[in-house]
Amino acid sequence: MNKYKHIIFDLDDTILDFQDSEEKALKQIISQYELPYNKQTIACYKRINDGLWYQLEAGLISREDVLTTRFLLFLKEFQIDENGAKVEAIYREYLNQGHKAITHAHELLNALSKQDYKLYIGTNGVGKTQRKRLGDAKLQGYFEHLFISEEIGYEKPNPHFFYYIFDALHISRKEELLMIGDRLTSDIQGAINVGIDCVWFNSKRSMPKSGSPKSTYTIQNLMQVMDLLEEYS
Repeated sequence: MNKYKHIIFDLDDTILDFQDSEEKALKQIISQYELPYNKQTIACYKRINDGLWYQLEAGLISREDVLTTRFLLFLKEFQIDENGAKVEAIYREYLNQGHKAITHAHELLNALSKQDYKLYIGTNGVGKTQRKRLGDAKLQGYFEHLFISEEIGYEKPNPHFFYYIFDALHISRKEELLMIGDRLTSDIQGAINVGIDCVWFNSKRSMPKSGSPKSTYTIQNLMQVMDLLEEYS
């Protein structure tokens, strides 16, 4: 008998390759504003964007703050005054087109769907974007439900994000849940906050910073999930 019955997957950089989608969308914005497309420009955007997302995960700002200010701040670095919400809308149209799957995502989900596991998406992001990308990747059918922060009203790692899922699924036995994600600060910390087991998908084989949350398990390849589940069945 399987220890786990319900598996919650993060979406970006766990099931879909967000880095690929982001790179292509950002390239369009950089080109539109005639900025140099190089490592320095990309690093500038990522510094601003990552900083805002960390503030969001810490509960210091809202998702709307992230989406309306990241391009405003980014373009200001190049002495361009522009409406952040306007650029965000253009960027999102490009981002919505990105749906490249992470290596072995199809294979893993197909294998899990043939067993007794209930699969879900638990993602921070915008509902329209996440649903379109997942649908375009032809992966949406594997999941019983998509839990998206914009629609729930809470972001990972806020415990209420997970409490919402527990209530929606009528979960009474938390030991039957498993969270799989690539971000220590949201996916793994969020799972720890509510006392459920978690898998850190560390595809880049990164060394965690001192004091980082510790996952129950760590994998570098999605198909290692099958080995993990067999071991704990």
